[in-house]
Amino acid sequence: MATSCADRATGPASKVTPATPSPSVLPEAPLEGVAVQSEPWTLDAAAGQVLSTTNYRIYTTSSKEFLIDHLPAFVEGAAAHYRAALGPLPEPRSTMEIYLLDTRPQWERMTERFMGEQAATYLRIQKGGYSVEGRAILYDIGRRDTFTITAHEGWHVYTQRTFRHSLPVWLEEGVATYMEGFRWDPGKAALPTFLPWANFERYDQLRWGVRAGKLMSLQDLTRSTPQELIAKDANAALFYYAQVWALVHFLNEGEGGSHREGLRQLVADAAGGKLIARIRRDAGDRAASMYSYRRGGVDLLKIYTGRTAAELQPAYAAFMDQIVKTGTRNDIWQGKSPIREAAATPTAPAAPATP
Repeated sequence: MATSCADRATGPASKVTPATPSPSVLPEAPLEGVAVQSEPWTLDAAAGQVLSTTNYRIYTTSSKEFLIDHLPAFVEGAAAHYRAALGPLPEPRSTMEIYLLDTRPQWERMTERFMGEQAATYLRIQKGGYSVEGRAILYDIGRRDTFTITAHEGWHVYTQRTFRHSLPVWLEEGVATYMEGFRWDPGKAALPTFLPWANFERYDQLRWGVRAGKLMSLQDLTRSTPQELIAKDANAALFYYAQVWALVHFLNEGEGGSHREGLRQLVADAAGGKLIARIRRDAGDRAASMYSYRRGGVDLLKIYTGRTAAELQPAYAAFMDQIVKTGTRNDIWQGKSPIREAAATPTAPAAPATP
């Protein structure tokens, strides 16, 4: 899985043709209490189906049994994780949508229909997906990676449908990568256990970046967007995602967890529509207006941690060095924190949701 994008741009409606609904509860899928209804759906000439759960409508042309059987419970479990991993967050305000196409050509056609003139930027994504207007547009990239990208883009869909104010891009993407980590429950193979540290792709990319000296400063990181980086160099975007993954872990666990409450308050303020007022109070009307317009122009780290990006840089760099030091990969495999000072207070994974 390579890059993924999340934006709120609008695009022309997709030319998809739903067949006459004929809902039926799937009979033998291992869903552990997650009720699912299935109805026919077509994309051009490709036959598919819509899988409906409590919080989602999943439009898919895939015929792979593992995906069809496990995706409904996976996305409901992910939704529960989104709402608990970084403090209590609200239920989605409307049904969330996921388009999971069987092939990249189908995904490209859907992208052209949804994104119109902006499609060229998204088509540069080499392997992954994106979300827009509360729906994720994905395609099958292999068993593990398809679930991982679904968890990532699912966070974007959740915030697009639920949050009253947008998070800054670096945090929106950072939390999305934080939500990617999971392992299948060894006792109940149909169910995922979400573990934010269990993310080899971000870990390995970060380790490479640290050792090769390819990482951005915290100031540059919080001023960049993945769309800008994808347009220039897909590898730069991969380092970006690895760094924002590490940044959310740093804010959650670094320096003895001293920034944890600030992180949670920032996320909660965006969800509840209080972020702009906080910026206005602490940084003035101009900063609030600038943030409302382009999700930037203000150092939210200063507002919510009491230290600027430049002031946090040494501690953040030391945290990344500690994450990737020799011997930590086994922790990542187990989904455990490699930061020993945080081991006593790990973030507990949320249980999968039930209707």
